[in-house]
Amino acid sequence: MKNSLICTILTACLFASPSYADQQQTQANLKILLGELLHLEQQLDALPQSKNTITPGSKYRIKKGDSLGGIAKRAYGETNIKLGLVMELIISNNPSAFFRNNGNFIYADKVISIPSVNDFRAMLFSGDTVSLLNKNEDNSQWIRFP
Repeated sequence: MKNSLICTILTACLFASPSYADQQQTQANLKILLGELLHLEQQLDALPQSKNTITPGSKYRIKKGDSLGGIAKRAYGETNIKLGLVMELIISNNPSAFFRNNGNFIYADKVISIPSVNDFRAMLFSGDTVSLLNKNEDNSQWIRFP
């Protein structure tokens, strides 16, 4: 069974908290999280393109009969990323395409942005991911869970 990116994120963030881990363990968990994002890029590059595939990072015009879950699956269905996370990012990046930001009420003929791997990075990190691995950097911008 594939590990989902969200499980890795929650695990890495839980153990990245200074109250649960030392600096070395924090660095190791952060590298795992960044590695999962790199692995996602590799998975997307390896996906065969078909007529029904939606390219991550592109624009897509919603057609009559489309669902948010269907769109997310066509873009990221064969990867390790949790589709719920993809749908959440689609809604937050395209609020005018959904009635009251509800994924169940999607407007046909709206053009939406399909999230890219960089959109996931921006959602997960508020700073430069390379600087997060530097031991001398301030960790006040890190994601903490809970």
